[in-house]
Amino acid sequence: MTYQHPTGKARLYKQAGSAKWYMDYYDQYGKRRQVSTRTTDFDKAKQMLDEQMLVLKLVRENRIDLAPRSFVTVEKAVNETIKHLEQRQARGLKENKRSLLKIIELFGPLDINKLKRKELYEIYNREMSETMVRNYNRAFKLLFNHCIDLGYIEVKPELPEPRISEKNKRTPATQEQIKLLRQRFIEKSATSKNLLGRSNFMLLNHFMELLLLTGARYGELRYLRFDDVHPQKIGETNAFVMNIRKSKTSTRQIIICQKAYRCIQLTKIQKNIHHLDTEYVFSREPGFFPDFTSILKEDRNRYKEWYNTNCVFDFTLYMLRHTFITDKIREGRNLFLLAQHCGTSVQMIEDYYADAIANKDVNYIFSDDQFSKQLQNQSLMTDLF
Repeated sequence: MTYQHPTGKARLYKQAGSAKWYMDYYDQYGKRRQVSTRTTDFDKAKQMLDEQMLVLKLVRENRIDLAPRSFVTVEKAVNETIKHLEQRQARGLKENKRSLLKIIELFGPLDINKLKRKELYEIYNREMSETMVRNYNRAFKLLFNHCIDLGYIEVKPELPEPRISEKNKRTPATQEQIKLLRQRFIEKSATSKNLLGRSNFMLLNHFMELLLLTGARYGELRYLRFDDVHPQKIGETNAFVMNIRKSKTSTRQIIICQKAYRCIQLTKIQKNIHHLDTEYVFSREPGFFPDFTSILKEDRNRYKEWYNTNCVFDFTLYMLRHTFITDKIREGRNLFLLAQHCGTSVQMIEDYYADAIANKDVNYIFSDDQFSKQLQNQSLMTDLF
């Protein structure tokens, strides 16, 4: 039993011993094809043959292209985006690269053209902090823009609405915790079995003290040069100024207390004694900076009992910045100047340190005139820090 297509160039037929219909036609290359329709229903088989012949007609008229295409994976597109950013030496490369690599972990083998809003829900349906959302938004923007430039995609997919997690309260360290840890690292800087260990713990002790005294970020102090810190006359006041040249936000100049300045000078003296690099405050040798977080983690993992007994097992170096900010709020310091000093915003401080603010009358509201005056009069900072 057969059915001849009206074009005369194709037919339906049944093979001996099978109830299913088969299509017999010539493809766009003139090669004969015999394909099962996988159905015993004549009407369905006839519809499939009609559709096949229509497609072939459109191909012959160059209205569609059935040539096989290789697709670009998300992994390839991301790696090309990272390479592009590295060549441009784009700002924020380290953080953008970290977020882009996370995209590979989630969607690596997927065709970049199939990375749509539906697939992106895998990330955006999770509860994330505002910072994580910003990082992902920026990474996807960089990825999709580069893919459009390369012709991999035609339009950028719409990013789903994120689920913002509740802001975590920032936890300060206690003075007792700080004292115990610093005493431990001072002892280890004298008793460690090798020079490397003694140098690392000596620098870690000073690093902790400076974090606590300045409220700077980990990365801001890690790359601090001795030349970035110097005495300076501001108005009628003798002050100590620190230039923060490497920051996750913006570079800035802050005024530090005399104790912080002395900490830096003592670090230089001890580095000279140990024959260490004296360009950067916390480098052991030119271009090499200890990973203080790893040093702390390694010591904690080796001596868990001591850390648990002294209630410092969950201590992190970043807690020292929280301690600085919390202490200044409790002292009733001006939130605007505190935010300027720490390289952040008043909004961030209000969001994350609400409990400390609620328990203290902090004056941070300015009229326009007062606001301008505060910006211009740096000497006010000496009274704060």
